[in-house]
Amino acid sequence: MKDSGLRKDLQVARRFLSLTNSISKSYIPLVAISAIFKAVAPFVNIVMPRFILNELMGPQRIDRLVMLVGIVVVGNGMFNLVNRFFDTKLEIANLDLNNGFELHLGEHIMNMDFEKLEDPQVLDQKEKALYPITTQGAIWGMMISITNMFQISISIAGLVAIVSTLNAFLLAIILAIVLINSFIFKRSQAAVFKFHQELTPLNRKAQYYYSLTSDFSMAKDVRIYNMVPYIFSRIGDFIQKNFEGFSKMFGVIGKYEGLSSINLQIQMILVYAYMVWQVFKSAITVGDFTMYISAASSFSSNVSAFLIHFIEFRQMCKYLELYVEFESIPSKTKTGTRGIVGIKDVTIEFRNVWFRYPRSHDYALKDVSIKIKSGEKLSIVGQNGAGKTTFIKLLCRLYEPERGEILLNGINIQEFDYDEYMKLLSVVFQDYKLFSFTIRENLCFDKPIDEEALVEALKKAGIYDKIQRLERGIDTSLYKNFDKEGVELSGGEMQKLAIARALYKNSPIVILDEPTAALDPYAEFEIYSKFNELVKDKTAIYISHRLSSCRFCDKIAVFDGGRLVEYGTHAELEKAGGKYSAMWKAQAQYYV
Repeated sequence: MKDSGLRKDLQVARRFLSLTNSISKSYIPLVAISAIFKAVAPFVNIVMPRFILNELMGPQRIDRLVMLVGIVVVGNGMFNLVNRFFDTKLEIANLDLNNGFELHLGEHIMNMDFEKLEDPQVLDQKEKALYPITTQGAIWGMMISITNMFQISISIAGLVAIVSTLNAFLLAIILAIVLINSFIFKRSQAAVFKFHQELTPLNRKAQYYYSLTSDFSMAKDVRIYNMVPYIFSRIGDFIQKNFEGFSKMFGVIGKYEGLSSINLQIQMILVYAYMVWQVFKSAITVGDFTMYISAASSFSSNVSAFLIHFIEFRQMCKYLELYVEFESIPSKTKTGTRGIVGIKDVTIEFRNVWFRYPRSHDYALKDVSIKIKSGEKLSIVGQNGAGKTTFIKLLCRLYEPERGEILLNGINIQEFDYDEYMKLLSVVFQDYKLFSFTIRENLCFDKPIDEEALVEALKKAGIYDKIQRLERGIDTSLYKNFDKEGVELSGGEMQKLAIARALYKNSPIVILDEPTAALDPYAEFEIYSKFNELVKDKTAIYISHRLSSCRFCDKIAVFDGGRLVEYGTHAELEKAGGKYSAMWKAQAQYYV
């Protein structure tokens, strides 16, 4: 990113200032007022010592000296109180602002297209976007830089007025040294930026390895396969590479800081030499000498600080530009506007659908065409990798077809408002997730609760009696992350809860992806025997490797290699002697 990108940096800053203002209307005015008071405060100690020294070297009037010292004491006291007041206000405001930005970031990530969250390039882009914000404090750094530049600008204006009354050439000398140091600082910051960009992919891997040390869902496999040495060796590799990278970076920074310190010493020698010469030839008084030295020193440090903050501002904008680019990734799944009000019957049609996953060359679905009538029960079968779950992901709008279209009552599903469309679907995925909330919250979240319907869903899923035996019943927490009284249910019980959650949602389309995988044979039989009662008159799509479930369905779709190779009733496909018939015969011994 080159200097010509200043306009882009300003656009990034404008974007984040706009976000800041939307999160807290009072934040920017508060920062501005605080900056003004902090900018004016140093002038008490720059200007007043001149009058005190001149009085001491001249008339030595006690009342005058008392008044001047009183102004210094009272002025410093008042400014300290006011600045402390604003500092406290800003500390509170900053906490509120940081929380607001975290919510904004979380909302954006949760609303991204699902396919983006499985794309390695997007994941790296996300890491590059979030790392400066969550780890380097880029947003806060940018706000501090803007605040300090505003504050310093006010101070510089006053200092220029003081120093220029002595010698404008002195200003030029100071500015020259400051510009050289600013160039050095810019080179240093560029090295830091480059280092952190190179570190990002490594950090993403390291975070995964660190997560393995605390993820209880991995604990059994880690112990059984003695993975601890391997995991820690990978973490050790990261620590070593991290150490080497930071050592190199700090070496570069140290070199630049050393050059900057030498330049500052040269500047101070020149300024002091000039001022002493002015005193010796009686051009200025000792009081003037004190004021000018203080003003020159403050002018130098303020100009230097301004340029440093300006460079830091641009550096933070470069970091935040990565987030703006990440934030601008378009959402394809949430572009529809149609509502679902009035939709009662739901007929689904896949029409010549082709799909392959991002970064993949092979199609997961190939020219799939099928119509599922309203109220129909469809069983989808096939070997692993046949395309069954991909079919469901497309129907759930987690992905979009590359070719072809998916229709709901003859309308492309992409035309429907995404949130409205989700109301049509109750899904139990094979890799379903339950959360560290209460059982009630896991099923209902923040929606109004129908207690009768909730109990009915739990009974249908076969988990009601178990929950009733818990001390806090349906208000028992799952897991112990936040509640030591939380429960760890078995895999089968958790799966029943996931089924109950889908039933409670009461959507017209029910999708069950391997819903009995974790259940024992008795519980599985119970689910199968109640299958029609569970889904009633809803449209149901059922994925299972256990073909006994197919007898409860109206139609069966057989997938193989991403293609729909057979379609019909259980009786039709069994007689056809094709792939389904072979799979049925292979499993038939278990159904006797």
